[in-house]
Amino acid sequence: MQLSHTTIGDIADRTSVKLADKIENNLDIREAFQKAKGETEFYADGVFVHIRNAEGIAQWMEMKVGAFAKRCRGLFALPSEWHTRILPEPTVVSAFASIVDKEEFQTLCQSMRRNLGVGGVSSSLGDGAKWIWNVVREVFGKTDECLDVYHAAEHISDCGKILFGETQSKAEWFERMRNVLLSEGLGGLERELSSLKVGLKESHVKSVDSLLDYFRGNAGRLDYCGRLSEGRVIGSGLIEGACKNLVGRRLKQTGACWRLERANRMARVCGVIYSHQWENAWKNNN
Repeated sequence: MQLSHTTIGDIADRTSVKLADKIENNLDIREAFQKAKGETEFYADGVFVHIRNAEGIAQWMEMKVGAFAKRCRGLFALPSEWHTRILPEPTVVSAFASIVDKEEFQTLCQSMRRNLGVGGVSSSLGDGAKWIWNVVREVFGKTDECLDVYHAAEHISDCGKILFGETQSKAEWFERMRNVLLSEGLGGLERELSSLKVGLKESHVKSVDSLLDYFRGNAGRLDYCGRLSEGRVIGSGLIEGACKNLVGRRLKQTGACWRLERANRMARVCGVIYSHQWENAWKNNN
């Protein structure tokens, strides 16, 4: 006996439609989130999925991914301990994803917020994409925003490659600049990068200026030292994991190409499973 892929797809599609009603104002999911210990965090990111449009043409479209989580604070850590400290795992996660524009994703975030009974969030984390911060402000107002430290470090590394190539000097410069970022934030970077520009050729000066512009555009999101001392998260690994395991594992398989509606329905199923809320979703409480 062999299972038909078409049948499996049809069942998953119908299951998603039922789930939409089951998770709307679900008291068990809400209670599980409310009872979990820790501060409320919000994460957002995007990942591209292969979609076949109404004309039958395949194209890559961005699936926006969001996640609410609760996490207890860890112990005090120095900037030099950022990658060795042990941070508490989230006590609960509620993730969701959909291929929608920014305004529709904002509405989806509001809906998820209401379903979970979330008022404000203590932290919002992202990779620096402007749409993420715009959504955060529209949905939650003022929050403690944090630029993912790994994306920040990646920008420093890219600049270092242009300045020094793949050399030991580049590796040493990168380590020093990352330590400055973690210890002093924007002020330290401005000091170091401004002095670095002296004597550089024009193309290299442009690279340094571009790096400075990037960090100045995220000026209020660079308090890594303060967050480390308070035992708080500074990386958006949780949402990176959601992009990989919620979306990528199912929707980005080799050769996969989805219709938009079916991709969004499958993402709904994957979101409930990823959030470990499958049993709560199917309880007869609504």
